[in-house]
Amino acid sequence: MLKRLLLTGASGFVGNRAYPELVRAGWEVICASRDAKAADKREPGRQWVTFDVEHADTMETALHGIDAVLYLVHSMGQDGDFEAKEREAAEGFVRMSERAGVSRVVYLGGVAPSGEASKHLRSRLATGAILRKSSVPTIELRAGMIIGAGGVSWRMVRDLAARLPFMILPSWLQNRSQPVAVDDVVRALVGAVGLPSDVRGVFDLPGPETLTGEDILRRIARLLGSRPYTIRVPLLTPKLSSYWLKLVTHANFGVAQQLVEGLTSDLLATNQLFWDLLPDARPTPFDEAAKAALEEAGDLSLPTRALEWALQHVGRRA
Repeated sequence: MLKRLLLTGASGFVGNRAYPELVRAGWEVICASRDAKAADKREPGRQWVTFDVEHADTMETALHGIDAVLYLVHSMGQDGDFEAKEREAAEGFVRMSERAGVSRVVYLGGVAPSGEASKHLRSRLATGAILRKSSVPTIELRAGMIIGAGGVSWRMVRDLAARLPFMILPSWLQNRSQPVAVDDVVRALVGAVGLPSDVRGVFDLPGPETLTGEDILRRIARLLGSRPYTIRVPLLTPKLSSYWLKLVTHANFGVAQQLVEGLTSDLLATNQLFWDLLPDARPTPFDEAAKAALEEAGDLSLPTRALEWALQHVGRRA
């Protein structure tokens, strides 16, 4: 008999990619959505169940008979205080998962910064702490920027690199991170739900290269065939920088703004042991992951593609 897994965030950037891999791994995957009927119309080949973290009855029903849960819930970008919403959601989920007798929870969170955490990262870390206090064996996987078409952080840096032949580089772009390919994140999530129950706690998911924000933008620009003019400025803060994202990127502005404001310090792994738990785990090099993401993106209109080509052509003359 197949073990049953509840996939929250099933239609999102990571969840949508995780679904087929979980099926291949032998799970009976139940996809969670706040509107199961609408989700079923979009993806009729999946099993859907209503799951709303603001309504305990839907969680109780969705968790009945479930062995494992991938917790990919977040409220960033929604109206109201998303920190409070995420905290209350995690607390309610813990109660319901314990009552349902769930055997494993895997949560995808964010890397702890070396300095003060932004509102977004503070909420991600708090959610992980709440889930790990549960009696249900819980693994918290922490990723920095996830490289892949459809991801907000990737879309943001991709658009900046593609559309700015002249780049202003504030000092905070010298902070370092370890971007990780979305396929590697999915591989980690699928591996985590199948680990023995005595494996629990926090594990980082670093990519194989440590890069500054400037490195990331330059590497993407190079893959696009351009070399933009650059000028470094010391005083432009992440918060101020976020305001001109509206002019450059199609990424959700509210989410992108929160992500940028989290770049005030290094985002580096302190616990890289998780890759050792997976057989043949070899995190994908940045250029390889970025090239795949660039090739996959197919949501750009012809006028946008033409504009980007012209801007990159200016960059090629630098």
